[in-house]
Amino acid sequence: MDSDEILSALESDFEDSGSEYNPELDYSSDSIQIEDYDDNENIDDGGNTTPTRRVQANVTPQCTWFDVTGNNKKNFLYTGDGGIKCDIAQDCKPIDVFNLFLNEEVLNLIVTETNRQAQRYKTQWTETDSIEIKKFLAIVMYTGMISYPKLSDYWSHQPFFQNSFVPKIMPRNRFQELLRFFHVSNNDINPTDRLGKIQPLIDILVNLFKQCKVPAENVVIDETLIPFRGRIIFRQYIPNKAARYGIKLYKLCDSVGYTYDLSVYSGKHLNNFDTNIPYAGKVVMSLLENYLNEGRTLIVDNFYTSLHIAHVLLDHNTHIVGTLRKNVKNCPKDIMNAKLQRGDIVGKENVHGVVVSNWKDKRDVRFLSTKHGIDIVNTGKKNRKGEDIKKPEAVIFYNKNKQGIDLSDQMSSYFSPLRKTIRWYHKLAFQLLLGTAVTNALVVYKEITHKQIQISEFRQELIKELLDNTIQSSPSSSSKKHKLVCETETTNNRKKRRRCNKCYVNLSKEFGRVHAQKKCKQVSTYCVTCESKPFFCIECFQNFHSK
Repeated sequence: MDSDEILSALESDFEDSGSEYNPELDYSSDSIQIEDYDDNENIDDGGNTTPTRRVQANVTPQCTWFDVTGNNKKNFLYTGDGGIKCDIAQDCKPIDVFNLFLNEEVLNLIVTETNRQAQRYKTQWTETDSIEIKKFLAIVMYTGMISYPKLSDYWSHQPFFQNSFVPKIMPRNRFQELLRFFHVSNNDINPTDRLGKIQPLIDILVNLFKQCKVPAENVVIDETLIPFRGRIIFRQYIPNKAARYGIKLYKLCDSVGYTYDLSVYSGKHLNNFDTNIPYAGKVVMSLLENYLNEGRTLIVDNFYTSLHIAHVLLDHNTHIVGTLRKNVKNCPKDIMNAKLQRGDIVGKENVHGVVVSNWKDKRDVRFLSTKHGIDIVNTGKKNRKGEDIKKPEAVIFYNKNKQGIDLSDQMSSYFSPLRKTIRWYHKLAFQLLLGTAVTNALVVYKEITHKQIQISEFRQELIKELLDNTIQSSPSSSSKKHKLVCETETTNNRKKRRRCNKCYVNLSKEFGRVHAQKKCKQVSTYCVTCESKPFFCIECFQNFHSK
């Protein structure tokens, strides 16, 4: 055999011998079957494998399956250096960890692009800075802790909504301006770049997530959905998610809920993935790119699990454990369609050490593993009858480690500041900054300090520190001594006069705004102690500050 024939044989190992990838089908949906590429091998009498090249597109040599013996299983030694890599002291505060993600680079990006966006629409714009952006984000986080019907209600003077916290941080109009012009990207982007308005922030945060912590041996890939019902071309519908409609994210996590990498689904043709493998395989290889060849184990659900991706990961010294769909390609049909009694298990393996199994519990549980056989072990639990509960080793391993994505989503959903908005990139930015980043900071904080702290308490501490002691440094309203003074500025030798603040509000409620504008008492005295320096008549001043 000459060198060209040897090279041809090597290149044919995982070549597609089934249906070609159809760009008209949306492989991203949970309800759509993923077409897997075949592993083509002929087994000769001597037990040696001889890769063969496909001759015709509709001819599919079948992979040979054997009874499970465990002799073909590959054992990889974990060589990664997992753990926290940031330099944080054990007596750190929550804000010290959160500042690893909300660092100067992120703040400068928000400040620069927000000012740039505002200057396009407002000629008189007071430029924001990093201190004000921190206060702005603190208010947004606070709205997730304490929910009001409308954002403007946090500044309302009505007794039912009166808030003594938010108005001291920032005026309502300024907050609404910052919210309107909040940006993390220059608008001069390629029209075909659907994620251009958010990608700069994603790139920075993902890089910071990877630098702060390195995953251990077991990692999880799954999707999450950010609620959004507005009009956007890559909005997804996933019926088994709580929100159902929204923007889909693929995330790489560990079993404790730390997010290492993520990508936003913007259409199967636009994501920067290799086009030679099915879409689910592209997602897996993209997120695992930096963590291959180190003996890790990937845990996934049936959207990502296929025989082809199992073989590819084995070539990169990486195991995979995942559930299977009944109609997945190239797996032994007698195993996938087996009729079993509860507690029974059947399975087969191939020469690569891939085990495909079917276990009957309340329903059929089909799974693939390159790390386990079909052994059933005791879980250490008992049922109501006092009998030992037994499950396959692969199922116990899957259940123990698959919870990482759910934990991350669960902690991000607590006190979420997300509100209805027409700007999808605002929702995504707030979810990344005040959801995913906060959750990651909490995980790191717990590991470093060994303290148990609730997510609500953690968020409260972040809000206080983001305000840079703004509230604490200003005296409380009860400790201030309010003083009524007379306006000294004159116009045409007359003192400036304005409507009494409280008289105007009372007349507006009773007779309407037009009547109040005509009949309201005008005075030249105002409270010099109040922040907004409102004008009051003597009677209203005494009533307003009587407490």
